[in-house]
Amino acid sequence: MDNKWSKIKEKMIYQRDFVKLKEELCYHQEKEINYSFFRMEFLDWVNIVPVTSQHEIVLVKQYRFGTEKVTLEVPGGTLDPGEKKPKLAAQRELREETGYQAETIVNLGKVAANPAIQNNYCHFYLAEEAKKLQEQDLDLTEDIELMLVPITEIDTLIDSGKINHSLAVLALLYTQRYYLD
Repeated sequence: MDNKWSKIKEKMIYQRDFVKLKEELCYHQEKEINYSFFRMEFLDWVNIVPVTSQHEIVLVKQYRFGTEKVTLEVPGGTLDPGEKKPKLAAQRELREETGYQAETIVNLGKVAANPAIQNNYCHFYLAEEAKKLQEQDLDLTEDIELMLVPITEIDTLIDSGKINHSLAVLALLYTQRYYLD
């Protein structure tokens, strides 16, 4: 399928730190219509699944302002401005949010976060034989508690809705697929 839309003009509506909201007036060549779309631009994200030698996954609990609830999820975050390698960002986020590090980091894949309105991707990594080597080094706005969960309990946590962050669920499913292959 060919793209039949062309952008006529764009208008920056909001910009702060790592987010931009644009209104883009577009024209459909066959339907001969103009329509305004809204597009959010973000840096790419990373999620990393740390698995210990005891076959436990290191999860993080934190308050999320979007849902106004505490979530249970995998460590992750955005690439820093100018950061080009998602794998290095994943290792950094793992270290900062949990204090864990791993010798082996496996690329599990990536997904478009929300291609209907966003430009960015979320990259998934597995940290095998993860070990706690330091204390957390949290950002000013982060309050994160760690939780070690046996890998065998992940399906139950997802099925019960205790893990419901879509990108964390995908990271965990990619991890299961990796171990089953």
